[in-house]
Amino acid sequence: SDGELRRTAAVNPEARFGLVFRQLIERLFVERMDQNEDIFVRFMNDPAFQGVVTEWMASEAYRRLRAADAAAAPAPGAADAGVPPFPVVRPAPEERYAACVPLVPLAAAAGGFGDPRPVAAEDEWEWVALDTGRRLRPGMFVARVVGRSMEPAIPDGAWCLFAAPVTGTRQGRIVLAALRDAVDPETGERYTVKRYRSEKTPAGDTWRHAAVTLQPINPDFPPLVLAAADAERVRVVAEFVEVVHPPARSGRLPR
Repeated sequence: SDGELRRTAAVNPEARFGLVFRQLIERLFVERMDQNEDIFVRFMNDPAFQGVVTEWMASEAYRRLRAADAAAAPAPGAADAGVPPFPVVRPAPEERYAACVPLVPLAAAAGGFGDPRPVAAEDEWEWVALDTGRRLRPGMFVARVVGRSMEPAIPDGAWCLFAAPVTGTRQGRIVLAALRDAVDPETGERYTVKRYRSEKTPAGDTWRHAAVTLQPINPDFPPLVLAAADAERVRVVAEFVEVVHPPARSGRLPR
């Protein structure tokens, strides 16, 4: 029932899907620990058991999700908004971040794409060619944003360019944020794309957050307001740069 995981299975080979799945499985076990405490304890404390379970569950989830998508596939010729419209390329090292960037599901990006040790090496992601007038740089990636809360700036289903890490002030910027103990009320996911606003109060020689608001653009959706006690549990992963489109002319990079 996880929409982002379903989309990840639809557009990635099984090995890349497994990378995303590993970011989610521990949370799923924690959420269900009261249903089977014995398995939860063994999963958390037995690395060999954890490895076998994770590999099997990732493979089984991938198989079922792909089968479900195949059964629900549109008729030939029908548009599929979930399929990336960008040419997948195989860039040489010097061509990376020149006219192409990695294609990274938001769930995986929120799991640590901007960390010093990212969720996967660059070679494990697909690279896609973009049509943008902006100068690309390492840390940028493309991901699909689903939901209406950021319309009209980010249409539902838009493919967007993000940049990580976020440097300088975050105030007023549209960011991808990972939530530790909350979910986006629109999507139910533990990450969200919203405009970041914070209130700060002095704390000795420094300051601390009084509250953080993750503000939608669409007035039909409420903001996500985190009080001081919860504000530090928001991790800003990347900044939204722009909605991107396929290149007008493909073939600039080798397939």
